[in-house]
Amino acid sequence: MWRSATSYDSAHRPVGTVHPGTNYFYCQVERTQRETYGKWTNVWWAKTDDDSGNAGVFVSDVYLTGGKNDQPVPGLAVC
Repeated sequence: MWRSATSYDSAHRPVGTVHPGTNYFYCQVERTQRETYGKWTNVWWAKTDDDSGNAGVFVSDVYLTGGKNDQPVPGLAVC
C-alpha cells in the first residue's frame, strides 16, 4: 500500500483503515463500487484484515502498488 485507505465491509460500509507499507491480501474481487484518487481509478477491491482490527474487509486496488486503472493487481488471486 502506498497510502492509507479506508476499509469496507462486504456491504461496502466504511469500518476502518489500512496504513501504508507492507500488508497481506487474501484475494481481490471486482465490485460495482468505483474508487478514484487523482489519476487512479479502479473497481477491483482487495480482501485483507485492516489496522483497526477488522477481519475480511476490502480496500480499493487504487492504493495497492503494481496495478493499472480498472485492472486487477497482477499476482493477487481472484476471490
